[in-house]
Amino acid sequence: MKTIKGTLLVCVVALPFLATQSTFAKDPKTTSDKELNLQAYEKLLRMDVNAKREMLVKEIMHLSDADSQTFWPIYKDYEAERAKLDDAEAQLMSDYAKDYPSISDDAADQVMSKSLELETQRAELRKKYYDTMKKALSAEIATKFFEVDSQLQHIYDLQVASKLPANQS
Repeated sequence: MKTIKGTLLVCVVALPFLATQSTFAKDPKTTSDKELNLQAYEKLLRMDVNAKREMLVKEIMHLSDADSQTFWPIYKDYEAERAKLDDAEAQLMSDYAKDYPSISDDAADQVMSKSLELETQRAELRKKYYDTMKKALSAEIATKFFEVDSQLQHIYDLQVASKLPANQS
């Protein structure tokens, strides 16, 4: 039952995120008021998703009051660093989409290199905060959190990938 509840909560959080219109495929020469409004909407939606992400983590983790006092400051620090990586990835993909389909080999190589670098940074960040949570709380709590975080990250990654020009029909 807990697994079903957790999966449903992940889906509830993911739906608005997956439903957003992406600015990845827009023409680089024009930025209309409509596109600027979409960008502002996406930013607000992302803030809402992050709030729901926190709600979901709280719902699934079932922390004691004592553990909560230790967990949430660590979580907030982790989320701040994770969000910077997500922003960098979104910007990279947006820049890539602007150059697509006439992107040069060198530019494509730079995009892929930067993407792999961001993946490495994300893995290093997860390891850093896993160790921090494990030391401050327990391996069980840290592992449970990063299971949830991994599912949420996969949803984010799918949303980004679905908006890439190569995946547009």
